[in-house]
Amino acid sequence: MDARNETSSGLGDLCRCGMDEREGRMSTRPSQPASDKKISLFICLSFCPSEDLVSAISQLVSDFCRIGLRDLDISSRFHMAAHELAENITKYSTTSRVSLEVELSERGGVHMLSVRTRNVASPERLVEVERRLHELKFTKDPVELYDRMIEESAPLEGVSGLGLARIRAEGGLEFDYSINGNELTMVVQAPVPNPIQSKTP
Repeated sequence: MDARNETSSGLGDLCRCGMDEREGRMSTRPSQPASDKKISLFICLSFCPSEDLVSAISQLVSDFCRIGLRDLDISSRFHMAAHELAENITKYSTTSRVSLEVELSERGGVHMLSVRTRNVASPERLVEVERRLHELKFTKDPVELYDRMIEESAPLEGVSGLGLARIRAEGGLEFDYSINGNELTMVVQAPVPNPIQSKTP
């Protein structure tokens, strides 16, 4: 069994964690890569927001890393990132459908692992959300920002800014975002070792 099939099997296990046709769905589908981008592994989860699924989803991402890279440090960092992102879209989405994607790709000899989420928020919330996300993306000192946000300890309506700051401060991951209408897309990513070289005999 190759890595893609193993990952799909894990997805099937997650589907049995409480989702049915009335609540939502989880599925795999190919992305549309650029001509110079090669995708090794890809998962897309589309589901109805539920706090009961957050741990299962983050564990799936961790298993994804283990299967594709066999790197405990990367697995741990992305497990944390996926948990924070899944919790974020579960708590703050204004619709009954959100999505989370995981992708392992290679471009120009650089291998990248990324987690992307999409959810819909109200225009009012997005105004403040964009300010906080812009600060998070461009900060030169993620640890200082995280410490300051802990001191403020004031939850931001519409996005869990503290959890996202933790991804950068503790996970050391790159962060980006985009807003298209009322849809918020957030991406965390990091370069990873060559998947082939990472595999043990």
